[in-house]
Amino acid sequence: MADWSKLSIDISSLIHGELSVLDYIRVGAVCKQWNFACKLKYHCPTKKPQSPWLVLPDECDTTTIKFFSILEKKTYKIPCPEPMIHRRAYIGSGHGWLVTVNDTCSMHLLNPLTGAQIPLPPVTTLPFVSAHHNSHGQIIEFVVEVPYGANIISTLRCIFFQKAVLSAVPDVGDNCLIMMICNNWKHLVIGRAGGEAWKCISIYHHYTNIIHRKGKFHTISDTGIVKVWEHDGLFLRPKIIKSNIRYFLNQFMHYLVESLDGNLFLIYKDLYEFGPTNEPKNITYLVFSLDEEEYK
Repeated sequence: MADWSKLSIDISSLIHGELSVLDYIRVGAVCKQWNFACKLKYHCPTKKPQSPWLVLPDECDTTTIKFFSILEKKTYKIPCPEPMIHRRAYIGSGHGWLVTVNDTCSMHLLNPLTGAQIPLPPVTTLPFVSAHHNSHGQIIEFVVEVPYGANIISTLRCIFFQKAVLSAVPDVGDNCLIMMICNNWKHLVIGRAGGEAWKCISIYHHYTNIIHRKGKFHTISDTGIVKVWEHDGLFLRPKIIKSNIRYFLNQFMHYLVESLDGNLFLIYKDLYEFGPTNEPKNITYLVFSLDEEEYK
């Protein structure tokens, strides 16, 4: 009888690429060899499209990460990868990886299944962020420049980071770019996984949402301007998608969404929720299909 525990790492990796997330977790529990193959550094668990898993907060249990499977409507707990990451904030995700920020604002990409981590550039490489250090070289506060002066903040994690999006799987060469909305003024910046510095792209629009699809970043500002960013490394070329949509946009949150058949939709969510606090609230959504052929 064949000894399946002695499969080569290459063959094991091919098998992993065909598994669902849940089966991938189960495979790692079969034997030491398969567990080792599952935890290879930077290994991407699966290449197949997966239904989303949501990360749920769990302050009581620091040894596991709680996930909710939207497809199965079930909650799963998996062991928390080392080093312990339960105190980190999650500001984005993509391709099975999380974008995390710790208490000192160090940023990493994290694979929650394998524990692999890739550092992101320091936030102090942004032109409008600097830091004060104590006698031991530890950061004690940040200085964020704003149009009317500067804010001194003890921690940026709760207010500075808005959203981050990956362009590709980060374990394939150095092609993974991260675009991020940051600061209360919602500046747009870009950096490379494992890179040394962030690059500020635009400070003239308040950006509210980002997605990456069909090899390009897509953004929307609080004035409803949708831009498509073609990227060649850290060099980006923006184009504006023409739109005749005219609404009082200040009372809406803006989202860009790709449908299952690859179309681009713009969704406005009313910021004002109506209804008693103990009853389901009435929330207004406006959904528009965008014509991507209408580039400026």
